[in-house]
Amino acid sequence: MARETMGKGRRDFGVLLVTAMIAMLTASAASAQTDDGSTSNALTGQHLGKSLPAREIHADEHLAMPLFPVDWVQTVKQTGSIEVFEYIPKNQTETTWLDKITLEVHHDTYTLPLDAYQRRALGQVRENCDGVFEGNLQTGVNNGFPAAYWTLGCKRDKRGNFGETRYTKAIQGSETLYLLSRSWRTQVYGDEGPPLSPQAIDGAKNFLGAAVVCASTGQHPCPAGDNGPQP
Repeated sequence: MARETMGKGRRDFGVLLVTAMIAMLTASAASAQTDDGSTSNALTGQHLGKSLPAREIHADEHLAMPLFPVDWVQTVKQTGSIEVFEYIPKNQTETTWLDKITLEVHHDTYTLPLDAYQRRALGQVRENCDGVFEGNLQTGVNNGFPAAYWTLGCKRDKRGNFGETRYTKAIQGSETLYLLSRSWRTQVYGDEGPPLSPQAIDGAKNFLGAAVVCASTGQHPCPAGDNGPQP
């Protein structure tokens, strides 16, 4: 199956159809060459406040995502040390969207626990919303990397008469953090939760579940159909 890929190096991106493969051009300068000519070295970090074992830096580490529907388009929102990419259906706009997929790539980030990013997102929701919907934070390992999953919702956005819900998957790569989210804007809702269909929820969970950070190593294998980082 064709997949989209996002590498870990810092690069410039154009606006592409989501059917295109996206990835990085160069490896991070933090990778050091070993005596045998390989480009990996061991570093340590933290996950949920606990020290992580030594980790290997892989030049071809990248995020592999399932291919989006053909009527979705990608827009580049932000570049630099934190890159942000948003995907919306082509018949929606950046201001009036109802469906969105967001990818954040945090370069040179490996010391903060993943729950810190959930707390940051929760703080933003509390600031911008009248009423917060919060799911339980789930943590584990995804393809050999620390990972977390959470749900946050805005019962009523202070900036407009609508509700919003976001499912987020966080994966801590060797030196890059990846945050992948599926979001919806809906009518205002209450304690009963967001008015999302079972099909929409299952589709989002399947999409997020299929996204993995991988490299050409047996410890973090890439899924079938992945072509690796692409220029």
